[in-house]
Amino acid sequence: MNRCASCGANLSASERVCSYCGAQNPAYRPPVDEVNALLEQGLKAFQQEQYALAIDCYRQAIEHDPNIFDAYFYLAESLHLLGREQEALEAMKMAQTIRPGSAAVYYNLGMLCRRMGRDREARKYLQAGLKRVNTDVMLQDRQKMKQMLEEELDRLGKPRSFRGWTR
Repeated sequence: MNRCASCGANLSASERVCSYCGAQNPAYRPPVDEVNALLEQGLKAFQQEQYALAIDCYRQAIEHDPNIFDAYFYLAESLHLLGREQEALEAMKMAQTIRPGSAAVYYNLGMLCRRMGRDREARKYLQAGLKRVNTDVMLQDRQKMKQMLEEELDRLGKPRSFRGWTR
C-alpha cells in the first residue's frame, strides 16, 4: 500500500488524489480492466437488488486489488442489506483505512453501530464524521452530510453519565 507524501494517509494506486488531503498520487495507475468489470458487475447486481451476487463481485475485485475503496464501501452496503451487520461493519472499517478522511465512511460506521445497539461507538463515529465534513475532499454536499450527521447524533441523545447517588 502506498502512502501520501503530503499527509501519510494510505493510498490505492487506483486513486488520482489523496482523499484525505487532496494531494496528487504519483503512484496512480488506472485500475485493471478486469477489476473495473467486476466493480461494474457488482454495481449492476446491487442496483437489481441481487446483493449476494454483488458481494461476490466486490470480493473478487478486492482479491485483485485490496485497496479499492468503492469495493469495500459497496460490499459493506450489500452485506448490510442482507442483514449481515458485523461483516458490513468490518468491510466499512476496511474502507476507512483506505479513506480515513471520508465523512461518509464515518457516517456509515455510526449507522451500522447504531443498528447493532452499539450507541456509544456509533456516537464516536458520527462525531468523527462531523469533524471531517469540512476537510473531506471527496464530499460533494458538505451541508447535507453535516445535517445527516447532526440528526443522527440528536437521535442518539446526550451520553448518559453517572452523577452519583441521590437521596
